Amino acid sequence: MRDAERDAIEMAARRARLLEAGFRLMAKRTIEAVKLQEIADEAKVGIATLFRYFKTKPDLVIEIGTNIWKRYYAEVEKAYAARSGASMDAAAELEFFLDSIIELYRSHKDVLRFNRNFDTYVQHERCTAEQMRPYNAAVAVFAKKFHTVVSKARKDGTIDLRVSEPKLFVNLLYIMLSVAGKYAEGLVYPPDGEHDMTDELVMLKRMIMDSLVGREVSTKRPNRR
Repeated sequence: MRDAERDAIEMAARRARLLEAGFRLMAKRTIEAVKLQEIADEAKVGIATLFRYFKTKPDLVIEIGTNIWKRYYAEVEKAYAARSGASMDAAAELEFFLDSIIELYRSHKDVLRFNRNFDTYVQHERCTAEQMRPYNAAVAVFAKKFHTVVSKARKDGTIDLRVSEPKLFVNLLYIMLSVAGKYAEGLVYPPDGEHDMTDELVMLKRMIMDSLVGREVSTKRPNRR
């Protein structure tokens, strides 16, 4: 292997370690509370090395956010293909969309914890549109995915489309992610002290589906791992 190729591989590995270290620390605490020196220590590199990859903390935070949503989308696409999503009617595809957020809660609570802090942080830091461009592109693919649902609904009539597509998407995404994020952070627990809130998210999904879909919705709870 040539020196240039080896150097490129090593650089990519260090960058990945920094991103993973930053994500672990920020998801466990908050973005604001984690110092760059802590991330460098966690990744086992010097602070000067960190600054060679990321000029500012917001640059690091935005790349972390971009990467986690890209990975999540890849998981959604894999599950979509396994379920033959293209052959679903609009209502079934909407239910799949909501189920994917429930699965995010079940399998990736750290992503939800990071995400709840992310928007506040980038607004406080006054991140520019150019800085946010990669992140916004990573998130925009979900709106495109949702557009497929709406396009099907216009043909098969299985979803009530009296609300505009942008408003429907934002409201559904906000409701499910916001509630799932609060559960992931432990901000809301039922009286019995149970910490797994999957049933509550499934109930919320059913309420959303019942309000939009004129057919019986599956009440089956996702299998626990």
